[in-house]
Amino acid sequence: MASSSLIRWGAIGLMLGGVLWVVLGLSAAVGYLQAIPGREDVVLFIVALLLSAVGLVGLHTLQKGSYGVLGQAGFYITLAAITARILGAVVFLAGSSALEWISFPGTLGMLVGFMLYGVATLRARVLPRWYGLALIVALPASLPLQVYGTALFGVFLLVLGYALWLRRYATT
Repeated sequence: MASSSLIRWGAIGLMLGGVLWVVLGLSAAVGYLQAIPGREDVVLFIVALLLSAVGLVGLHTLQKGSYGVLGQAGFYITLAAITARILGAVVFLAGSSALEWISFPGTLGMLVGFMLYGVATLRARVLPRWYGLALIVALPASLPLQVYGTALFGVFLLVLGYALWLRRYATT
């Protein structure tokens, strides 16, 4: 029962995180958010990262017995990278320029982590193949598109969260 609840909250986290990523990307694309990050968009960024991490915990709960060391590595690398990005954003809000030097390693960690996690998801066969493929391509497809990529990444997470939500009901 507890794992079912974690999967449900993970699905909600992915969907809400996806919505926030879309809002961040589209509002930056239309110029609503400033070119230099302000408090509002950094706070939204932190919340989107936190919700994405919650989603990964739900996904991990569903698959942890099936994907082995590769999945665990992808999961923990992604969580560590998300934590680094959040830390950088919090330090930025405190008035430091740490966001610059921690952003690239955090993004690189998320890229590697999501790709490893996607490969492990493919191998675990708990979810459909497209789910693992979506995890693999979400960041490589999104990063080159900059602000539009932020919205695209949000769409990926929204779809993955909805599929996890449906899977949660199929397993209970």
